[in-house]
Amino acid sequence: MRRLAILTVCSLVAAAAFAQAPPSNAPSAPKKVVKTGPGPKTKEEQQAVQALLQAQMPDDVIKAAEDLVTRFPSTDFKAFALEREGEAYQTKGDNAKAIVYGEQALAADPMNFDADNLLANVLAITTRDTDLDKDEKLAKADKYSHDALTTLDGPRPWMYGDAQWPQVKAAAISQAYQALGNAALVRKKVDEAVADFQKGIDALPDPILLIRVGRALLSAKRADEAIVWFDKAINTPNVAPNIKSIAENDKKRAQQSKGK
Repeated sequence: MRRLAILTVCSLVAAAAFAQAPPSNAPSAPKKVVKTGPGPKTKEEQQAVQALLQAQMPDDVIKAAEDLVTRFPSTDFKAFALEREGEAYQTKGDNAKAIVYGEQALAADPMNFDADNLLANVLAITTRDTDLDKDEKLAKADKYSHDALTTLDGPRPWMYGDAQWPQVKAAAISQAYQALGNAALVRKKVDEAVADFQKGIDALPDPILLIRVGRALLSAKRADEAIVWFDKAINTPNVAPNIKSIAENDKKRAQQSKGK
């Protein structure tokens, strides 16, 4: 959804920028792109941005992001490229590099809510109760989540069209509350975690968050309540088969726990 929205806006901006060709009878002059707003400054940059948007596999995303920021260091898409590179490293299981590139994305654009959410979620899911710096890492996760929510409460970013923005915003709000909920679980604050996950669900009904609520309740030995949430995930319209299978297995665990 986010990539499609940016691709649409990028194409529109690029079309406007490159539609400034002089009349055929105009005197010869050095060719120059008239740029009226954010977007690619040259056709070559436009192609590099589109290559990044079209990349799917993590290694391809990393390569395209590096190509864009190396060849066009002043690109308006620098923060976007670095955040996508961080996501790619997270997908590869390299959370340390995900944090590095998330932080670089925020350095390029402190209002990049996707980078805030990336950092918040990586920190929340990788922090353990036994970590000596647990409190510091969870405080950072909370701050990144709240920074994302603050930004999302502001004006629509230029990269998103009016039609796409509500869904992009809802998904990002859901991600921010997911991180807050996971951080609360590390602190063993189950009710707080459930409340945060519920806020995420209110923004965007997501079977993964439904499962997270169920697991939080199950960790507190509240099996009957957990089963209700696992059933909600299982019965979500058009739920992905792998997500449905996870919810069904969690429901079985909850049912078995009642006999112990």
